[in-house]
Amino acid sequence: MVRILNLMFQAFVVERYNKPMPKLRNTKPDSGRYEERPVLPGSLDVAQLRHIILLHQGKADDHEGPMNVEQIAEKFRVDVEQVQRILQFVSLPPEDSSKQKNNT
Repeated sequence: MVRILNLMFQAFVVERYNKPMPKLRNTKPDSGRYEERPVLPGSLDVAQLRHIILLHQGKADDHEGPMNVEQIAEKFRVDVEQVQRILQFVSLPPEDSSKQKNNT
């Protein structure tokens, strides 16, 4: 009985998994590779998604203060529900703090 319990609690050796890690995606604000790709009518590209988030946060260069969901939907000619989903499920990458330290 002791031998059976001893076998049950022994750890098994597993082969090491040597598959390379996936490459990191470029999520910096100045990444232009995907931003200007043509999209289908009624769709938004990455630059427009970023602009929607900045408008809602009040950080956009072309509008002072935060913009509400209805105004954003009208500006981009999309449904209000689509803008709400974007604001709920999409976020911008954190700002690079090293650039801010160099500017001060």
